[in-house]
Amino acid sequence: MESGIPPTASAQFLWNRLLDLLRTRIPETAFNTWFSHLSLTEHSRDKLVVGVPNTFVLEYVEHHYKSILENAAHEHLGFFLPVFFTVTQTPALELFHPGSVEEPEAGHGQSKPVVTVDATVPLYSPYNFDNFVVGDCNQLAHAACMAVAEAPGRNKFNPLILYGGTGMGKTHLLQGIAHFCRENETVQKIVYRTSEEFTREYIEFVQKNKDSRAFYKSYKDADILLIDDIQFLAGKPGTQDEFFNIFSALHSFNRQIVITSDRPPSQIQGLHSRLLSRFDTGFLADLQPPNLETRLAILHKKSEMDADSCINEDVLAYVASHVTSNVRELEGTLIKLSAYADFTHAPITIAIAKEILGDTVRNHQKGLTLKRIIDTVAAEFKLSPALLTSQTRKKNIAEPRHVAMYLARQLTDNSLYTIGLAFNRDYSTAIHSIKRVEQFMESDTAYRAQIEKLRATLA
Repeated sequence: MESGIPPTASAQFLWNRLLDLLRTRIPETAFNTWFSHLSLTEHSRDKLVVGVPNTFVLEYVEHHYKSILENAAHEHLGFFLPVFFTVTQTPALELFHPGSVEEPEAGHGQSKPVVTVDATVPLYSPYNFDNFVVGDCNQLAHAACMAVAEAPGRNKFNPLILYGGTGMGKTHLLQGIAHFCRENETVQKIVYRTSEEFTREYIEFVQKNKDSRAFYKSYKDADILLIDDIQFLAGKPGTQDEFFNIFSALHSFNRQIVITSDRPPSQIQGLHSRLLSRFDTGFLADLQPPNLETRLAILHKKSEMDADSCINEDVLAYVASHVTSNVRELEGTLIKLSAYADFTHAPITIAIAKEILGDTVRNHQKGLTLKRIIDTVAAEFKLSPALLTSQTRKKNIAEPRHVAMYLARQLTDNSLYTIGLAFNRDYSTAIHSIKRVEQFMESDTAYRAQIEKLRATLA
C-alpha cells in the first residue's frame, strides 16, 4: 500500500487535527501567540507546507516548533512527513501606497499642512542645529544633515548614515533634523525611532497577532524616517527583514531616510548583506572625537545656555584639556561643576575642579598606549600579552582581558570601538567587559585594590 495523505483529506481538516494535538503539547499562551494565524497551505505525499504571516514568525516557529509539528503529523498520519514554512502575506512593498506629498503653498488664505511627529521617544528641545557646535570633527556630518532637513528626499544624501562612538553628537543631529523639519514644515510626517524601539514595536505586533498592515501603517506615510542606533538590529534577522521592507518601500518613493550607528555599517557583525547593500547606496558621514578648540567651544556654548553659570574661562580651559573622549562627558562634567557651585555658592577654581571631578577627568598621558596597558596587565596576571588579544574565552584569560579593557577606557582617550579592535573584539564586548569590572569593583574590595594598584602602575 502506498503511503501518503489520502487525496480526499482537506487541508483545513488535517490542520485542525494537528492543532488539536499541538494544544496538548504547547502552553496555551505560546499556542495562541504563534499558531492562531498559521495555516496549512500545501499537503502532499512528500511534505506539509505551513503558511506564516511574516519572516519573523517563520524563523521563530521553525526554530522552536518544527519538530513538535512534525511529531504531531507523524502521530496523526502514521508516517513521517517533513514540515516546511512559507510567508503567505502580501510583501511590505505592496502595502505601501503613499500618495504624493503636496508642497505647502504660500498663497493668501491658505493654511499650511500640520507637520505630525510619530516618535516613541521624546524629542529633546536643546538638540537642535542652533545648539550644535560645528568643528573639524563633525563638519561634514552637520552639512549633510542640514541639506537633508532643508530638502528631505530631494538631495544626494539618501539614505544618510551618521556613525561615530558614544557621545559624539549623532542623536543631537538626528533630532536636529526632526526639529528643523517640523519648524520649517519641509515635510508633513516625521517618524523617529531608536532601533530598540523599532524591535520592541515589532515584537508586540507579532505577539498581539496583528496583521502586517497594522505594523506598516505607522511608516507608510512617512516623509522622513529617522532611526537611531541601527547596530542594535544586529543578530535579529526577522526584525531586519521587516526593516528592510520598510526601508525599500520608502526609498522607492524617494522618502528621506537617516540612520545612526556606532560604527560603519559594514563593520557591524550580524547585519543582512542585502541591508548593507542598501546602506552602501547612501552617504556615510562620521563624527570623530572633538579637538581641543571644539571642546572649548562646546563648553562655552553650554555655559551660555545656563544663565546662572559661574564657571570661569580658566576652569573651562582645564576641563577642555582633560576631558577628551566625547561631547557627552564634557557636558556631564560641566553639569557636575555647576551643581557644586549652586550647592556651595562658591566660585569654581581649577583646584576645586580637580578635587570634584577626580576620576572623571582622564589622565592626560600621551605616552600611555594600549600596548603598554596590555603588557602591564599580562605581567600582573602572569600571562603573555598575546593571550589577552587571542580568541580564547578561558576564564583565567577572559578576566584579565576585561581588566585591560577597563583600564584602557579609564586611562586613554581611545573610543570603545578602538579598544575593542585592540583586543580583536567588537564594540559591544568592550562595553560588557568594562561593566563587568565595575560591578566586581563595587562588591569585592580585594579586586578593587588590585585594579587600583594596576592603575597606579600605569599612571
